Amino acid sequence: MHAPDDYLGKSHQYMRAKETEAGNADQFIVVDEAAKSRRAVWYVDQFANEDQVDDGVAESTDVVMKILIQTECLGINYINYITAKSSIEEGLDNCEVELPLTNDFYQPDPQDCGGPDFEYRQPQQHVWVIAEPGEFEESTDPELLNDFSPRPDKVIRLTEDAADSVGLVRSWTIPGDTKPIDLAQKEFPDGAVVLQQKCKPGFPWPADSL
Repeated sequence: MHAPDDYLGKSHQYMRAKETEAGNADQFIVVDEAAKSRRAVWYVDQFANEDQVDDGVAESTDVVMKILIQTECLGINYINYITAKSSIEEGLDNCEVELPLTNDFYQPDPQDCGGPDFEYRQPQQHVWVIAEPGEFEESTDPELLNDFSPRPDKVIRLTEDAADSVGLVRSWTIPGDTKPIDLAQKEFPDGAVVLQQKCKPGFPWPADSL
């Protein structure tokens, strides 16, 4: 969705006022040149309320409550904000923004994802994938089967090419049966299997795939 032409070059305060006048009370995202250079976007909420002014969070009720968030962390922060697990005020405090806020405040660092170091944990993350015939190999080697309990009849893993193409580390696992998924009720060919594999750290996903 593109912003109206008259938003170009205008302040976040102007955009918030126009959206409010149009009956849109929802938060919105602004991508500007400064945000692009910092790999972040502006998450724009409402104008500050009287309580926020009284508490010294904002200079006046003309100040827009907003925060610059790392692009890849937008989703998790949005969920935290709308479920009240955290707030913009807390995020700005973590980013060392000086209070009370003005409409031209400077944010030293974009808000990150918080919590655990997801990049560090990536090698331990499992994903479930559906592999079609030709994308996996199977084995009945007793030494492999003995690694599982209860002992299966066979184990499978992705082929090297299939794993490399989607950034996974292939390993032997017990196969599961496929079934239609999602709203489209996608069907899979006979012989397709479900298997659990791990993510490959640092996989170079194309920029336009995220």
